[in-house]
Amino acid sequence: MFTRALPLLPVLLAVNAAAIAQDLPAVAHPEEKFPADKTIVWTPLFQAAWDRMNADLGGRPIKVEPPNPLMNLLDSFEWNAESIMPKDRWKVWSGQANKEFLDQANNEAAAMLGEAQGPFSPGAVSENPQARLVLALLDRKLTFTKALHRSASAPLVFKDRSGKETKVQFFGTRGDGSAAFSDSVHVLYKDEASQAVRLLADGGESVVLYMPRNDESFAFASGKVKVWFEDGFRGEYGSANDRSLHGKDDLRIPYLTLSNQVDFQPLLDGGRTYKEGEPPWVITRAFQQVDFEMTEKGAKVRAKVELGGEPFGDPGAPPPMVPRSFIFDKPFFVFLWCDGAQWPYFGAWLGDASSMLPPK
Repeated sequence: MFTRALPLLPVLLAVNAAAIAQDLPAVAHPEEKFPADKTIVWTPLFQAAWDRMNADLGGRPIKVEPPNPLMNLLDSFEWNAESIMPKDRWKVWSGQANKEFLDQANNEAAAMLGEAQGPFSPGAVSENPQARLVLALLDRKLTFTKALHRSASAPLVFKDRSGKETKVQFFGTRGDGSAAFSDSVHVLYKDEASQAVRLLADGGESVVLYMPRNDESFAFASGKVKVWFEDGFRGEYGSANDRSLHGKDDLRIPYLTLSNQVDFQPLLDGGRTYKEGEPPWVITRAFQQVDFEMTEKGAKVRAKVELGGEPFGDPGAPPPMVPRSFIFDKPFFVFLWCDGAQWPYFGAWLGDASSMLPPK
């Protein structure tokens, strides 16, 4: 019999943004399979909290009973968080799961966000004096190096995996005006059934949109994108494999507003033994909240944005140009990526139109 109560280890993660519209599924690890007909999010912020939990308890556990496949994936994930997460826009706190620690973390988080109150819930506090709590926060606003244009006329028709068609608002550029974005929009890859473009943003970061031919995990998709960063299109300007967006290209991207609240705790059952002779730890809280927006001006994890513009106005370079279409009217990935990083720090799979805006 143990001489102390079984330790409790709550894990709370929060990635806060402005608009909270609906609950959507998420994955805790990029290799997890997910339903391709839904909108799914993944961020390694959960991994950062998990790694801090292990570090606080002495490293990876020597035994998990019963075995848990998701725990095994999380425990074996190799990465360098500092090179992947956006500088100064994320933080992990850990301590005793009491009100004093929660208040301290909330005060520091509020200062980081520039707001009066922090985001973490009072429900994370435990009455067990041995309980530990890990809190993590990501807050990032990306501004495109050149804003695209809002379509104020015809909507984009998005077709999901089931074949259902939904009219949605979109932004982008087309025709000769696309040449004005040759330095700010890069084409990573395109064939008859797949495409990937990179929208350059401030601070050495970018937003990647990738529409795959077949269903893929976040790990597989981001691995392909990483290869294209180094070995993507390199054709002459104006050609079919030109890396730059050029005149007569057609780029259309749905506006995105999604909110996600997920409890991973039921997936993380099992006692985690860190030292022989000591009782195992159990996960009692594993909550993640993600809110994300993307407009013609940028992508935001937390901040509200203003929308405006007209997609079809800039003067462009004269032909000859090979016209190409980059219309994201079928399920696709969105990644937020720091230049040179091995992994994105946020990803979303848009398998349906639930996060897109209906026409006005």
